[in-house]
Amino acid sequence: MTERRVPALHGTDLRTAMERVAEGYLRFLDAGPEPGTDDDTKAFAAHHAACRAALAHLEHLLKVARAMGADDAEVEEATTILVEAREALAQFEEEESPDAAEDHG
Repeated sequence: MTERRVPALHGTDLRTAMERVAEGYLRFLDAGPEPGTDDDTKAFAAHHAACRAALAHLEHLLKVARAMGADDAEVEEATTILVEAREALAQFEEEESPDAAEDHG
């Protein structure tokens, strides 16, 4: 049985990975179906799930970076994107929850 070699991420490589994930997330987010349009509901749900997966990936990269000693300045952009995305998702989920519909009705 051959052992699988796991590549080590170091400073610049880790920052590059975070930048790529963040940029990819933003591009994908902009390209997705909009709620309330004629776009397919399944497509929107799949897009929403994919965005969540990208954010989870970014969050894990941030944890690795911090564990490796990265300071706040090194992870500031990725952290900002993650915080803003979480806030947007929370607002979306509040708007879409059955309780929210009762509050507005």
